[in-house]
Amino acid sequence: PKESRDNIKQLKADYGPVNFSEHYPDCYVMAPQCIELPWGPMGPGGGIAKQTFMDDNSGLDTETSWNRIYLAKVCNIIRRMVDEGKVDEKRIYVTGLSMGGAGTIRAMSVGAGLFTACAPVCPTMIKETYDILRTMKAPVWVSTSYVDHTIYRHKYITDAIMQLKREGNQNAHLTLYSPEELAEYDIAVTEDMELRARFGENHQSWVLTYHDEKGIMSWLLNQVKD
Repeated sequence: PKESRDNIKQLKADYGPVNFSEHYPDCYVMAPQCIELPWGPMGPGGGIAKQTFMDDNSGLDTETSWNRIYLAKVCNIIRRMVDEGKVDEKRIYVTGLSMGGAGTIRAMSVGAGLFTACAPVCPTMIKETYDILRTMKAPVWVSTSYVDHTIYRHKYITDAIMQLKREGNQNAHLTLYSPEELAEYDIAVTEDMELRARFGENHQSWVLTYHDEKGIMSWLLNQVKD
């Protein structure tokens, strides 16, 4: 529907880039808009009904979603700002939620060392993002609800972060928000909710992260590249 493509609404939403720029006035806030019609495993059509981890084919470059070609163009804009002296190359961060969380993970691969650290929130987990996440050398903090509408998400996130820690990345972190923590932000508090509805509402874990729960945003913005 037309209203779902209202970019002005998206930009000015509570957790949109306008809000970010007000909270972090010393930062440049770059908010590229996802290419329309992302109806595959990394888009709105993904989830319980239409996607499984093994069915993933979204590692291919396409003309939609957070594909590698598009992300490379985004990274080049940032590199130009570094070259112009506008951005500190030691303090470049990336975060995003849901499909944008997967885009965050993919950007860490496409950027090839551009980003200092990342904070993916409830990221879509497919084979490609799993493989990138579990081999990431940079600081990373993934946050999501204890369970949400993509049931298998947590297994692959947990496995990836555990592998990073085993292989020496001690600045790899994972937060799974509990029902009680979500309830503090009025998420999934309706009594007798059906599980599917509860898991769908639990997906709003970005509300907690972008309110700096667990100090995730403070951690992100205090990372400095060696």
